[in-house]
Amino acid sequence: FWIADVAQHFPDRFDHEGWTMPEVMFVWGNNPLIANSDGFFGHWVIDLMKRGMKLVTVDPKVTWLASKSELHLRVRPGTDAALACAWLNVIINEDLYDHEFVEKWTTGFDVIAEHVQEWTAERAAEICQIPVEDVIGSARLFASGNCSAIQWGLAFDQNMSAMALNLAAVDLMAICGNIDTP
Repeated sequence: FWIADVAQHFPDRFDHEGWTMPEVMFVWGNNPLIANSDGFFGHWVIDLMKRGMKLVTVDPKVTWLASKSELHLRVRPGTDAALACAWLNVIINEDLYDHEFVEKWTTGFDVIAEHVQEWTAERAAEICQIPVEDVIGSARLFASGNCSAIQWGLAFDQNMSAMALNLAAVDLMAICGNIDTP
């Protein structure tokens, strides 16, 4: 299962007319250049970077991809869910979400919007031990990207807040209209 759609299924890959490159990809708790449980190693991330895709890395470790990223969020291990919930807070409260997609394709938006009110950027910055400006800026970048993608790894599932993190990540993709986009 590939999280990010990187034209794996097309014979002509990136040149297929039915595929659009993500404007920004968030590599979160994953180092696809050296490991991927799917056996689909991350040379494609570099290929997309060469084509102009922006990259943000969310990982406590400095990896090669992190060193080449627009932004590297070195979250304190195990605090990823706080960051994801703060992104939801910023995107909802700044009205950056895709209203049409939310109205047509989602349920429970009001519940999520209410729940994330306690997850301010300031609170997440303190918990994650990253600058508040990076929490806010990365949320805005995710919401503003044309079909932004999250490429997450096993670290999501082994996180002490795994369920909250996975649900928040899927909610982020949904409220920004990044579900089933090329």
